[in-house]
Amino acid sequence: MIGKGGGKGYSGWLVPRSLFRASVLAVGSALGWGAGDAPAQVFYACPAGAEPLFQLLSTRTSCPFVASPQVTDEPPALSPGRAFLYSALLPGLGQRKLGKGRWLAYVAVEGAAWIAWGNARWSATNTRGEYQDLAWDVPRSFNGPRIDGDFSYYETMEKFLTSGVFDTDPGAPGIQPEMDLSTFNGQAWSLATEIHFPPGLNPLPGDPEYDAALADYQSRAYDERFEWSWAGQSAAWAEYMDLIDSSDGSFRRASQFLGVVIANHLLSGVDAFVTSRIQRSGRTQTEVQMRVVSPVDRKGFGLVLQVRH
Repeated sequence: MIGKGGGKGYSGWLVPRSLFRASVLAVGSALGWGAGDAPAQVFYACPAGAEPLFQLLSTRTSCPFVASPQVTDEPPALSPGRAFLYSALLPGLGQRKLGKGRWLAYVAVEGAAWIAWGNARWSATNTRGEYQDLAWDVPRSFNGPRIDGDFSYYETMEKFLTSGVFDTDPGAPGIQPEMDLSTFNGQAWSLATEIHFPPGLNPLPGDPEYDAALADYQSRAYDERFEWSWAGQSAAWAEYMDLIDSSDGSFRRASQFLGVVIANHLLSGVDAFVTSRIQRSGRTQTEVQMRVVSPVDRKGFGLVLQVRH
């Protein structure tokens, strides 16, 4: 959000707390503000104290650095639109072309976010392979070539002790659905009958209602290629659930770090746009401030860019 009143501009995005390590933000900010326009800057101490290095602050607290003032001798050659485009495509590029040392902060954040994303993706993919291997080695009973299921299949294996059999009597004509409600396939048949059987009636094989329920069952239930049973394998089942949770968490973190990358591009673009506008207006002093705030529910960090002129 950018405000126009009182000669101030604000831009901010809320990102989850787990997205960004405090040390990355602190180091990135220190590099950026410490490197640019040194003779014209005054640094104010963070009111939060030195220990811990970084902590959650109230929405009115600024940390870790404020640069003020920055004196501009002449309007920049870079237009606001082009400055925004440069920094939106490559964070820090617009600031670099405008002569602002804080471009290093955006580069540091960008690099750290991509490294964290790659690490999270690697961890998620590696753990996914581990739980797929465990599922094949322990509970699955198919003797043919290995076939891996989709994520919903492995998630279902986490919730049901056994799949049940797909056809309870392979020797009989057609498919005889699983009736045991403690199994996944039994639940699938129960749901199919609730959907397709008329209330109070029990259609027989060959009836349209029965055939419709059977087709529904076949689309939901797992056949012999995917049948499983964790019976007598409680330790392996618990390990499997831990691996599923770990993989899911890593995939979520990877998505969150992509959010940090997007936020960094937008924040850098808006910073470059506002800075260019201010410099082209001929004003001699500007104050640029990046704040980290915590919302009321304390479930994330808010990154706020503030420019005063």
